[in-house]
Amino acid sequence: MPGGMGVAMGSESFALAFARPAWLLAVLPALALCWLLYQRAQRRSGWEALLPAAMQPLLLERHSASRPRARYLLLAGAWLLAIIALAGPSWSVPLDTNSPNQAAVVVVMDVTPSVLATDVAPNRLQRARHKVHDVMRLAADHQLGLVAYAGSAHRVTPLSHDRATLINLLGALEPDIMPVEGNSLGAALELARDMIDELPPASSQILLVISSSEPEQLEALERHAAELGPQLAILGIGTQAGAPVPSADGGFLRDSAGRILVPRLDSKALAAIARRHGSAFHAVTTSDADLDQLLRFGQSSVRGGQEPQMTLQDQGHWLLLLLLPLAALGARRGWLGVLLLASLVPFPAEAAWVDWWKRPDQRGAALLEQQRPVEAAKQFEDPAWRGWALYQARRYPAAAAAYAEVIARDPDDPNGHFHYGTALAMAGRYEDALEAFEQALTRDPDHEAARHNRSRVEAWLEQLREQSAENGTDAQRSEGQDSTEDEEQEQQSGEDEGNQTQRASEDPAASSEGPPADPAPSAASDLSAAASSNAGSGPATAAGAGETATPGSDPVAAARQAEQAQALRQWLEDIPDNPAELLRRKFLYQHLQQQQGSQP
Repeated sequence: MPGGMGVAMGSESFALAFARPAWLLAVLPALALCWLLYQRAQRRSGWEALLPAAMQPLLLERHSASRPRARYLLLAGAWLLAIIALAGPSWSVPLDTNSPNQAAVVVVMDVTPSVLATDVAPNRLQRARHKVHDVMRLAADHQLGLVAYAGSAHRVTPLSHDRATLINLLGALEPDIMPVEGNSLGAALELARDMIDELPPASSQILLVISSSEPEQLEALERHAAELGPQLAILGIGTQAGAPVPSADGGFLRDSAGRILVPRLDSKALAAIARRHGSAFHAVTTSDADLDQLLRFGQSSVRGGQEPQMTLQDQGHWLLLLLLPLAALGARRGWLGVLLLASLVPFPAEAAWVDWWKRPDQRGAALLEQQRPVEAAKQFEDPAWRGWALYQARRYPAAAAAYAEVIARDPDDPNGHFHYGTALAMAGRYEDALEAFEQALTRDPDHEAARHNRSRVEAWLEQLREQSAENGTDAQRSEGQDSTEDEEQEQQSGEDEGNQTQRASEDPAASSEGPPADPAPSAASDLSAAASSNAGSGPATAAGAGETATPGSDPVAAARQAEQAQALRQWLEDIPDNPAELLRRKFLYQHLQQQQGSQP
């Protein structure tokens, strides 16, 4: 334990440490204060200098010297016990390494351009992803976290058992989403250490997936390996010969001197660093042999006659039991009750004061990582992040309003128009969504996501237009049939009812080409109103022959509405979820925040 100290007793090793050793500095001031109080109590009063010696035994009350001495010894003992308890005495207890709440692995992943080298098929990045999937399979009960680094280091996922989120974001890690070029291995390892700082060292590990070994990287690795020791496991992906890094234009990346960049992995140097500091190193393999050698997956605390793994646990609270009788002996009337009442006051939660030092956007980002988008949206001041949180919460009109603020702040940002259009489409404002996608493509013609969403919205609007046209044709047929019947009834008003029936049966308006008219004129107008009210969601038609047409009771219209609802759900599911764009914006935001924090 950092800041702790060990003591060997007898033939067995008994590890004793203090979780908060700074409290031990209060021992000497406490003893000095007790001594001063005792000396002050022993000092003679001013009456002894004024009264004659013969009168002093009669007028002054003398106390036994043993009573104040015992009182101050009791006070000194109570203070010493309290200080030791505050220092957090800790000793060894067996560690349950199989506990899912304790076992954790943080994967630190290299996302520099060197991971695109093809000396390891298909390339180093794909092999690294496969190995992270293997870690998830082998460490089924472990908490897993992911840190990515290039020129800056970023936490992709916190420690959790959520494998779905980790898989989703892992596939989006590419060198082009990192905000700055370079290699910040030291910052990545520091970030990983912060994630496991509160966990027992024997059950938490850092798996470094590295694909290059530049001198500055080896220096940073040496420094952190000396501090982490067995907690650090190094998985090397690459070869000593290396391979060129393909570029987007079909060529290869070049360095500042114009030479083709060939990243190499010095496995011997990495193995030497691991060996010097008790860490582990293994080159990548096609099997699980490398991970079995590097990580402790489900190992029992006692195997093959080995000693059980131990960890230090704070036991200072037991000293409070010794303080209780001392407090009872030294307490005056009413003091012990006040002490007991004070002990019932609850201590404030740690998060209550930790949040004081976080900006609203940082609090929102933390809530978003905890899958609490509604609360996160209330915290975010950045409209882009607030819009994303509202989108995750399925509050699409509010998300569109937030992205409108992004566009107002930066009208030339194609991503702002893209997210604005997507939120509008999800809110049902398709024409406005098309306009937003057009704005995004005007500013970035290569924006594939905007082009895809625009085509989907156009296809959906075309389908709605076709259905509206069919609905209008049915309405015209119904109106023509009603007008024909009205004319025939006026012309044949003087004839008997039998002739009316015969002529109506011979009239083409009553043929099977259209549904029979409702004898009640108000019902026809109701059908027309129902058809117009359902425009865009499916035409309303009359019922079959022999049935009375009533609005809302048509099975054909209900079937069409169900089909359209299913098509809409399918379209919404087809809108691509682009975690790479989310990570790009998140990493850039964090990098800018880090730069602002480093400036004086």
